[in-house]
Amino acid sequence: MNGQNNNRYKGLQKAVSVALMGTICLTAAFSVTALSKTVTVTDGEKTMTINTMNSDTDAILVRAGVELGSNDKLVRTDAEANNVNISIMRAFSMDGKESRFITFDEGTVADALKAAGMTLSQNDSASLSEKASGGSESSEITIKRFYTVKVNLRGKIYSKEVPEGTVQQALKYLDIELNKNDKLLTNGNQKVENGLEIKIENTTYKKNTKIEKIGYKTETQSSDELYDGERKVIRSGVEGERKIVTNDKIVNGKVVESKKLSSEVVKEPVNEVVLVGTKERVNRFSTSSGAITVNETEKTLTDPNGNTVDYTQVLTGSGTAYYSEEEHPLTATGRAARYGVVAVDPDIIPYGSILYIVSNDGQVVYGYAVAGDTGGALWEGTAIVDLYYDTLDECCVFGRRDVTIYVLSGVPESATYN
Repeated sequence: MNGQNNNRYKGLQKAVSVALMGTICLTAAFSVTALSKTVTVTDGEKTMTINTMNSDTDAILVRAGVELGSNDKLVRTDAEANNVNISIMRAFSMDGKESRFITFDEGTVADALKAAGMTLSQNDSASLSEKASGGSESSEITIKRFYTVKVNLRGKIYSKEVPEGTVQQALKYLDIELNKNDKLLTNGNQKVENGLEIKIENTTYKKNTKIEKIGYKTETQSSDELYDGERKVIRSGVEGERKIVTNDKIVNGKVVESKKLSSEVVKEPVNEVVLVGTKERVNRFSTSSGAITVNETEKTLTDPNGNTVDYTQVLTGSGTAYYSEEEHPLTATGRAARYGVVAVDPDIIPYGSILYIVSNDGQVVYGYAVAGDTGGALWEGTAIVDLYYDTLDECCVFGRRDVTIYVLSGVPESATYN
């Protein structure tokens, strides 16, 4: 009886122990459930849920197998009922393309850019678009970074804003297409940057035909029929013509090089022929008063008495003669009228000029004279000189005939007196 009671007691004790242990286990299970957290991790388009009692963010990421990059950002939200939301914002660049993308789940564009550690310059732009991601909406920010470049397009220079990328991509962005004659002098794979010159040169070749003048030469022939220093053209010169064909290199509309392909004379030049005088400029003629010699080269005159004088001017024209019946008449200059005082137009031959006068036919040598009077015929221009003679008969002998007047220099008025 007692043994049975003892065995029963022992069985009861075991049951109580088991029950007690179950209570303890149940209580422990309840405590674990109370401390566990449900964590939702959103990493871009990937979402995972884990249960953990460790609330440390780094431990949660390790448990979820998530690693953060140097530019990635994390946003944690602890909700009620032990729920935790962790959003991962990844930052990455797409090399060789115009855009950089950042995916984020909350906040403004500026917040997302700040969280990603990105700063926009004044030439950059950011645009926002919505897209579906695993049953939820996420936002995508497209950042375009622009640079100011100089485009030298076929000789014309423009300043343009282009997005980041290569030179080829910049040309595509600017809708610049190269034709068969264009050459891109800047490396097309080069990255654009501020101040970069994108140079496009247009080169064409064109055949050009032009006519070039050929100058003529001048041939001279001596002639003793012309005075020394005189020239006479007996055949006019005519320019020739040469046809030249060139291949012109034209860069940006301007000829920078011309290569001669052919040259052909299509018209020969005709040389000019000129007679050059060799005759000595010395006039010798004899008169009733003796021989007179005039050297036109040296501008000297030798009178019949052998006196040589210089002259500065030679005038020719009609000569007349006059006399006066008055005794000791006066001339327009106050000089006494006499042989050797002649009347002139003072606008042509100034008063006081010392002259030497001969007739062109060589028959009359009036000789030395002074311009000291004037008259109507001189003012009217019907005569160049009016010679004074003492008698009417002498005037009649002279009559009217052409004369040559030498205007002398360095000769005193006393030489006019016979």
